[in-house]
Amino acid sequence: MKIEALIVVAVLALSAAFAGAANAADPTHVFVVNTQDASVSLVELAGMKEVRRIPVGAQPYGLAVTADGEKLAIGVEGEEKVKFLDTTTFEVKGEVPIGKMHNDHVILSADGKHILVANYYSDDVIGIDAATMKEGFRIKETSAPHVIKYGPLRKNAYVTCKKITGIAIVDPAVRKLVKFHQINVNPRSLTFSDDETKLYFGSFWVDGFFEMETGSGKVTRLFALDPPKDNRTPREVTYHGVEAIGNNIVLAANEGRSYIDAVDATTGKLLDRLTDVSSPCCIERIPGSGDGKVQVLVSNIGDGTLQLVEVSREGKLRSIARARVGKGPKRVSFFAPARAPSTPSP
Repeated sequence: MKIEALIVVAVLALSAAFAGAANAADPTHVFVVNTQDASVSLVELAGMKEVRRIPVGAQPYGLAVTADGEKLAIGVEGEEKVKFLDTTTFEVKGEVPIGKMHNDHVILSADGKHILVANYYSDDVIGIDAATMKEGFRIKETSAPHVIKYGPLRKNAYVTCKKITGIAIVDPAVRKLVKFHQINVNPRSLTFSDDETKLYFGSFWVDGFFEMETGSGKVTRLFALDPPKDNRTPREVTYHGVEAIGNNIVLAANEGRSYIDAVDATTGKLLDRLTDVSSPCCIERIPGSGDGKVQVLVSNIGDGTLQLVEVSREGKLRSIARARVGKGPKRVSFFAPARAPSTPSP
């Protein structure tokens, strides 16, 4: 091959890489799974409006867009499989049988080559080849895995475990369990300090969330957050979704008591509390948001909405807009379509 041709190939490869990075960093849309009505909603972020609702099968839960933006992988627990949908036509492109599933989280691997499924019943993290839509590997001994999420360093993925309660650390690139930290509480959701030396998680029956050292597995702090005087009845479901957003601020969604707290993770100080929510479950930072103000999406399972919330540098919370979606919205996956998604026939 001539040098000129090699240069062209290299430029095209770089262009594709930058296009993929732009899709990840600057999404225009988001998919949200509606766990209680067998569907996924596609929401346009600019107007916070649902533009499409796609039937996917009973009890959908985890979902992830592939690195090329062409497929959406969805864990359909009622059918015990992961389905791959075309992100333009929403036709089913492939299916991978998983077996019995229970609130299985789904993410894209750091290299973009696999869909990772934290499968509660098999005690495995399952890797599905994103190109072939076939099962590629299993990482075992993760003890009823539920949430799976990469740390900021994008090497190891961290998994909440429900039978032997703890946090598993896996390296999907080499397909192995790196470490298992057994803890005495049942962890819910995960987020991290910027340097990945600490992670934060909620639990059941606790009005607060915990800090754990990722190296030692030692739980070092409980950020205790007093509920309002008129809302102090003990509850099993308290803090669920947590999301670190920089400047040592952690957002924590109290699903049972219906508010979101912004907390300084250095001092433990409560910075703000947003009550204009409805049984908030998940919080996800919108990639690319910044300039001193971060935007996050909140899944409100109480009223079936996806809510846009702005967080100031000082940790003040402000509700911006809501999109009406399906029943029981939870997990989201961001998306920048190369082509306009198709609309259903009238």
